[in-house]
Amino acid sequence: MWRWFGAGVFLGVILPAALGLAFFRWWQGTDRIAFGVKVQGIAIGGLSRQQAKQVLRSHFHAALWANISVPLLCRGKIVHRIRIAELGLRPDLDKVVDEAGQIGRCASLLESLRQFLLAQQGGVHLPMRWRWEEDAVRSLLHRLAGSLNRPPERAWVEWRDGAIHLVPSKEGVQVDIDATLRVWRHQFHQGKWERLEILLRPWHPEVTTEDVAMLDGVVGRAITSFRTSERNRAHNIRLAASRLDHVLIRPGEVLSFNALVGPRTSRRGFRVARVLVRGEFTEDFGGGVCQVAGTLYLAGLRAGMEVVERHRHSRPVAYLPPGLDATVNFGSLDLKLRNPFPTPLYLRIFVKGGRLTVLILGKRQSGRSYRIVREVTRIGSFTEKVTYDPSLPKGVRKIDDKGSPGYRVRVWRWQVDNGVVTKRELISVDTYSPQSRRRREGLALPPTSTAPLETATHPSDSPTPVFPAGNDTSP
Repeated sequence: MWRWFGAGVFLGVILPAALGLAFFRWWQGTDRIAFGVKVQGIAIGGLSRQQAKQVLRSHFHAALWANISVPLLCRGKIVHRIRIAELGLRPDLDKVVDEAGQIGRCASLLESLRQFLLAQQGGVHLPMRWRWEEDAVRSLLHRLAGSLNRPPERAWVEWRDGAIHLVPSKEGVQVDIDATLRVWRHQFHQGKWERLEILLRPWHPEVTTEDVAMLDGVVGRAITSFRTSERNRAHNIRLAASRLDHVLIRPGEVLSFNALVGPRTSRRGFRVARVLVRGEFTEDFGGGVCQVAGTLYLAGLRAGMEVVERHRHSRPVAYLPPGLDATVNFGSLDLKLRNPFPTPLYLRIFVKGGRLTVLILGKRQSGRSYRIVREVTRIGSFTEKVTYDPSLPKGVRKIDDKGSPGYRVRVWRWQVDNGVVTKRELISVDTYSPQSRRRREGLALPPTSTAPLETATHPSDSPTPVFPAGNDTSP
């Protein structure tokens, strides 16, 4: 009896299983796709890979779908329609057939058998895989962004009638191209491209209302004058001032004059005007820009800003006292001021007539002010150099350079709290070498040889300390 039972088990169970396993292993050695596999509803099970491609190609012929229009939506509204061909979208037959061919052919024998039987019993439904031209789609999104983007509006701080007036900021939106491409890539991979959504992201303004909400008054001010008759120099002053106006300096941030004003070239609007180079006056692009830097420097000192970088001129200038000037040269000499306060600072710069005004707005500290004190010592000898010029009529005198005495200047900043000096900070020690006065005198007839220089020396070697009272005021 047991013999017949064993024979039955062998014939009824073991032999069919062995034959089935043998068939399965044979099938794995072929290039045929598992029975029951469908792609986008099209049966390709049992076909070779080449046959499967032919069947799919007949159903996804370019003439049938290339002109299909796909709606592009933004926030639920259709903003554009585009043909599939413009997306570079086309069926990836190789990829989907390879994917179908891997069903029942994985590393694990049991998992492979499970996939094979599942395909036979219930069927495996695969979406069509698609190729697309990402560069073309990215270019499309960039073009659409021009009409979909809404730029933000930054907050502005107006200064009228001695008071601050805030113009609130407004948030903007812009097309999030990378996020949109990620979503579309997934949709194309799944064959779900009937509707494509363009994603937006917030576009925050450079300066928000919250950034300037704490500003309540002027914390630093400086005023200098210039000649409007020197048109090119006046133009350069206005241009440089416009690039510093409405600049926000956040807590701990360093303001760089050169970074904001940029290179002083004709392409950027600057003109040739008088500049000071190594103690000599000459002509170059951007003449007058140093006056803006110096006025900003003095306002920054009075506001309590930290001096990160500052350079003096080679000789005193007419628009600011010695020790309070600042020279700049793009690429080599910069003016850098740091905001040391926990609240932001804001620049307002006005040019009216021949008057340059720099205001630094901020959060005023109750009872606190800053006083700038200079100690000036006169050094060296002031000399005059006379040259005889045969091109001038006899007796005519012409001054080429008024010259200047030499100075050694120590600049201090006193912090005053409720009328009491609580801190004395040495800001700078500057030495200005004396510059000779140069004068030409005319001759009736040209001399037979070059006339020697006559030098009259006016000694002034004794140091004289000067302590100006209160804040220095710019001329």
